[in-house]
Amino acid sequence: MLTKILIKNFTLIDSLEIDFLSGFTTVTGDTGSGKSILLNALSLIIGKRGSQNLLKDNSKKCILEAEFDLKNFNIKKIFDNNGLDYYEETILRREILPNGKSRSFINDSPVNLELLRILGEKLIDIHTQHQSLANANNNFFFSLIDSLAEQQNIVKNFNEVLQNFNDDVNQLEKLKRLNTSLNNDNDYFLYLYNELEDANLIEGEQEEIENKFRLLKNAENINSNFSEIHNILFSGDGIENKIYSVNNYLENISKYTSEYDDVQNRLKSILLELSDIQSELDNPNIELFDNLAQAGELEARLNLIYNLQKKHSINSISELLEKKDKLKDQLNKSGDIEIDIKELEKSIKKKELFLNELSKKISNSRKKILPKLKLDLESLLSNLGMKNSSFKFNISNAIKFNQFGSDEIEVLFSANKGIEHDSLFKVASGGELSRILLSIKYILSTNLNLPTMIFDEIDTGVSGEISNCMANMMLEMSKNMQIIAITHLPQVAAKGNQQLNVYKKNQLNTTSTYVKLLSNNERIDQIARMLAGDKISDSALLHAKQLLN
Repeated sequence: MLTKILIKNFTLIDSLEIDFLSGFTTVTGDTGSGKSILLNALSLIIGKRGSQNLLKDNSKKCILEAEFDLKNFNIKKIFDNNGLDYYEETILRREILPNGKSRSFINDSPVNLELLRILGEKLIDIHTQHQSLANANNNFFFSLIDSLAEQQNIVKNFNEVLQNFNDDVNQLEKLKRLNTSLNNDNDYFLYLYNELEDANLIEGEQEEIENKFRLLKNAENINSNFSEIHNILFSGDGIENKIYSVNNYLENISKYTSEYDDVQNRLKSILLELSDIQSELDNPNIELFDNLAQAGELEARLNLIYNLQKKHSINSISELLEKKDKLKDQLNKSGDIEIDIKELEKSIKKKELFLNELSKKISNSRKKILPKLKLDLESLLSNLGMKNSSFKFNISNAIKFNQFGSDEIEVLFSANKGIEHDSLFKVASGGELSRILLSIKYILSTNLNLPTMIFDEIDTGVSGEISNCMANMMLEMSKNMQIIAITHLPQVAAKGNQQLNVYKKNQLNTTSTYVKLLSNNERIDQIARMLAGDKISDSALLHAKQLLN
């Protein structure tokens, strides 16, 4: 249950700390005094999004804290699943910074807003007049019926399977679109692949062919150069003969001196080198004959390679081979996707059968509980002055699965005899909706393991004995959970185990909101003022004492 609220620098509040008791707490105050500020602060604490304009002083951060006693509520699993320290006295905190950013904490551990909201939903149920009922519509009634039928876990299981089912359906659609796209492109991909396959490309062949083609194409010029080299080196007046002549002259000189023996030996080495050179030039490793046929074949092969490279915007045979492998993978992928599609279709069919069976079970349980819900609601509303009120709950099959199974629900209502039933939100007045919502919450209070329920002027549109009956219902509910009710009615305010009064003060150039826990005498005065206005009469005081007693 909620044990304390701490508010700093929030709208009209400078600093405020409120302690709450178990049971029934009523919150009173003049219109515009700031009662809604407390609800707004609590909403932010349990995960609602905020903004910078919530700060009273824009130069300081806003701090909102709520302390809860959790020892009687089994929600430790949420803490364990999210790596949070669990304490029976747990604190939820929001900080809104001057730049508009906010931070969230659970027991001083930073958390994201979604986790704060998940935990907050387990701790507080806030209802603002009949707005929550109207906004929630079918979801509200499905939650109510499933709670009474004690099948919340079954519905939760259904939702988990439905989420997986929807994920599979979405994935199947993606695969089918991809498969269609691949099939549309497959003919072209197959043509490209076959073209590369038929080319029989070999790694490194391009350079080899280019070199060979270059030689063949210039064979005549190369042979001509070889002839010139041979003439220079080995013809009658070539270098070789000249070296022989020099060597002969040195041999004649060597008869008279050995000084040039070394030079003579070096000339002999040169002659040996020239002999080797002649041998290599006479037997070249390259084909030096002019072969037009072979050159044509090589040119055609190169043109094929160049055209393929240009088509695929790449520059080497290795890249062409990689492209061929990718095209092969692309062609194989289509077959793999078709296998995936078949497997996914089997999974979807299996889950669909399970969802159909489970949704029928859920629907049957709802239909069984509806007569009791109708009887209980009509009985409670009769005690609240709506003696001829009547409900009709029509459950029909939905077109497709939804978060509550495969049902759609229509809630029809008639407040008077002889008046046809029509949509609840169309025919019920604000006061009637307030009493209907309270009756629903009264029924739920015996089934929900919820620490705290807060009503914001749920008694709007009612008065007199009806308001007294509504107050008694809330008091009865407070035996099972903590009830906090913001009210303008003295009959409701007097039923609280404690009463908080919200008021404003104007100080210099600012207005601030304050909250005070009223003593017994202060409660008498406040309730008398709610009965009679600012001028409290003796009869109003007497009536206030009677209400409190």
